[in-house]
Amino acid sequence: MPTLGDKSEIWKFLLDSSSIVLTTHVRPDGDGIASELALYMILHSHGKEVYIVNQDKTPEMYSWLPEAGRIISLSQNQSLDIDSIDLTLLIDCSSQNRIGNVYDLVKNSNHIISLDHHEGNDCFRDYCYIDTTASSIGELLFSIVPDIGRYLNKEIAACLYVSIMTDTGSFAYSNTTGNVLLIASRLIEYGLNPDQIYKMIYNRKRITHFRLLGRTLQLMETDESGKVVWVLLPLSVYSDTGAVEEDTEGILEVIRGLKGLELIILLRQLDSEWMKCSLRSINSIDCSHLARIFNGGGHFKAAGFVIKGNVEVSGRSIVANIMEEAKGRGWL
Repeated sequence: MPTLGDKSEIWKFLLDSSSIVLTTHVRPDGDGIASELALYMILHSHGKEVYIVNQDKTPEMYSWLPEAGRIISLSQNQSLDIDSIDLTLLIDCSSQNRIGNVYDLVKNSNHIISLDHHEGNDCFRDYCYIDTTASSIGELLFSIVPDIGRYLNKEIAACLYVSIMTDTGSFAYSNTTGNVLLIASRLIEYGLNPDQIYKMIYNRKRITHFRLLGRTLQLMETDESGKVVWVLLPLSVYSDTGAVEEDTEGILEVIRGLKGLELIILLRQLDSEWMKCSLRSINSIDCSHLARIFNGGGHFKAAGFVIKGNVEVSGRSIVANIMEEAKGRGWL
């Protein structure tokens, strides 16, 4: 099912609410953060009391976005002091557990609704609108906010552009449709400099990113066919290189350039208890299906999951299970 729900109902919920909390998934990305900020500015123009609360801090690569300083991060011991919440909007989230401890803060909201473009959204509270054909939340906002042109300015346009650009791989992924390019063209007319925006996000990496990239490439393994690549990253790699979570950004894009590749499996240790698996496919492998086996989710060509364990102990068995499922489906 490409769509679920009525998009006009999302806008009605927002207009009928006075105090609104916007949140996105743990370890937020460009789509989640930028679309939160765009919607914050749009709703603020309606006189709404709007708060952005995320579990994890905003990555440095997105800290320059307009109004980014307003984002409350629970992981940085920031808190929200508000008596009651009319509405909580989950942005780019497929399930309750994807927002982390934010749920404890907003669970007593009068309404909790979600706006998403991923397969497998559980729509766990009052209402949701899901369009899996949309490239990003930024693109979705163009169809959800009536007459969005009346709100657009350079700041909102920049946020929407970043949302779309990051979730389309800088307009290189297969979700880059004609509509995506039309929207991007319209946003640029508000005085945006695409070259500068790209540099602000992708050309300001720390030296630790490149050290982590080097170690990742050293640890890269392939099956006999060369169609599957996997990398197991223990915590020691991060401590040895001085890298942090944000330094992982962009590594998968480098690996995607390998000739003959069909599937990438990147399994990295997050802490002493949990590990995260990122899946990327080049052609016909359904990453969202593979991720759902481990209670994860995502898109057809990009998905992932978080699971308890240690990559050095159980990483190879997870890789084997993923490959076995892909082969059983005839994808490899």
